[in-house]
Amino acid sequence: MRKLILSAFFVILGAGSVQLRAQNQNQPLTPPPFRDFVREDSMVTAKAALNPPVTPAWAFGHIAWEDSINTSGAAIALVDGYLQRNIPVGAVIIDSPWSTGYNDFNWDTRRYPDPVGMINHFKDENVKVLLWLTGAVNIEGKDTPLQKCEVYDEVVAKGYAVNNGEPHNWWKGKGVHIDFTNKEATEWWYKQLDKVFIDGVYGWKVDQGEYFFGDFIDTSIGKLSNEQFRPYYYKAMFDYTVGRNPAGIIIARPYSHQGGYYAGLDKVPLGWCGDFMGDWHGLKLQIQNIYISAKRGYGAPGCEVGGFYVSRASKEQFVRYAQFGAMTACMINGGENGAFTNHLPWWHGEDVADIYRYCVKLHYELVPYLFSTVVDAHLRGGSLIKNASFEEESHQLGDCLFTKAITSENNSVAFHLPADGEWFDFFSGRRYAAGSLVEETYPLERFPLFVKAGAILPLCITDDVTGLGDASMSGRQVVVVYPNGNTSRLLHLPTGEGVEYEDCLVGYDENIGELRVDAAAARPFTFILKDMPEVTDVRNAAAWNYDAGKHELRIDAEGDRFDICIKE
Repeated sequence: MRKLILSAFFVILGAGSVQLRAQNQNQPLTPPPFRDFVREDSMVTAKAALNPPVTPAWAFGHIAWEDSINTSGAAIALVDGYLQRNIPVGAVIIDSPWSTGYNDFNWDTRRYPDPVGMINHFKDENVKVLLWLTGAVNIEGKDTPLQKCEVYDEVVAKGYAVNNGEPHNWWKGKGVHIDFTNKEATEWWYKQLDKVFIDGVYGWKVDQGEYFFGDFIDTSIGKLSNEQFRPYYYKAMFDYTVGRNPAGIIIARPYSHQGGYYAGLDKVPLGWCGDFMGDWHGLKLQIQNIYISAKRGYGAPGCEVGGFYVSRASKEQFVRYAQFGAMTACMINGGENGAFTNHLPWWHGEDVADIYRYCVKLHYELVPYLFSTVVDAHLRGGSLIKNASFEEESHQLGDCLFTKAITSENNSVAFHLPADGEWFDFFSGRRYAAGSLVEETYPLERFPLFVKAGAILPLCITDDVTGLGDASMSGRQVVVVYPNGNTSRLLHLPTGEGVEYEDCLVGYDENIGELRVDAAAARPFTFILKDMPEVTDVRNAAAWNYDAGKHELRIDAEGDRFDICIKE
């Protein structure tokens, strides 16, 4: 039995640094103090300009999307269908066609008779609105009331278009593409965006249009390859959006099988590879796209759950899509392949609705962890998705979680755990050695998910759907610890729905039963320590409870710096 021998406390040492020392001993305990981490962060900030941006906390959630009916009634019905079933929705994408012409930014009031009222309806439900666009304006349109965009002649006359204003066919008609290398054209474009970027609208689904305007494009700065031109488009959209609303985003393609790399690494707060089928082939192709994006260094690639077009997902395919999506940056569910049939969990049955609710709730609980990991990627480079295996279709989500996608009807899979560290099965609690071969049959409601021994996971828990906690934890910063000797982690905790955060150093030494916290600001904390032997006493906590059945210790505390002693 592990016993507490020494308690410890924080000693303030010169220049505001903090060091943890054992009482009656002169040997410092690891890890380095919180303020040393802060200094380290300040040194890497200069490098962050070319790293992935920080993704707003809200954007890690569940995004609903329909591209079949394209009316305000359909969008409201879609979102309300989820909310009525206790499935959270963070944002809704209003896809094309929503304007009178591509891209004039005038609402088509036949489809959306009261766009402000619709946006306010979603705002009341704390659902953000994202609008679809491309960078092209048409002389001949598809699915819109106007063939010719009202600003088309102005764009051509003022030299705001690429290719000297020569129109070209693209997938939404025929038109010209704005030359985003031209500063005057970009500023003009921003004024067009201002017409619809109102309170409640948080950004854009920035779709590809430039792809269709030639392998080489004439611009204000000379002839560029299509791939060289693309970043100007996405940069313009990103800079406009975060300039108007720091919590705003663009959803843009990082890598896509349809044409390679699109937006620059530093301009994609949320990646969407785009346009997959809903069958196993589509899921496998999307996994490859996401993994390529992550290996390139895109910080937050998300998943298009159920695909977008052609093949519709079966019950099994839809569930496995959702489970994989829950282990990416964002679950984006919608498309033209059955927006009100195959894309709706309850269409497949109440059992699938329950599974989908579980996936979405688990994903929301992980948001502080996902956010903290992407902040690390912003400061130092890298991606939320790590250690991806194309062969086994597996990856780490940050440093502490590991998953393997199930991509066939055969629920029996074989895969290897990462070679670094020991791993707990998230559902059973079974412990595995590093690099273990796992051969398992997973029922539809389960999927391969593992937590690294020593993990320190910041979570947001508001109810008991996943079983990780309950409603009493709502409004508290939950931190789940999987003990493994003496471990620590610097957490970047979101302070709201946007990109702001505060740092918090959490460490646990199971050898002496010591939980240490040094935070930038006071918070109410709940700590959940897993795989714990029986606990007889906890000191310096506001409250604690040991669950012998789960081998789990809950500790409540409040403040910015404390040292909790656990006695077994």
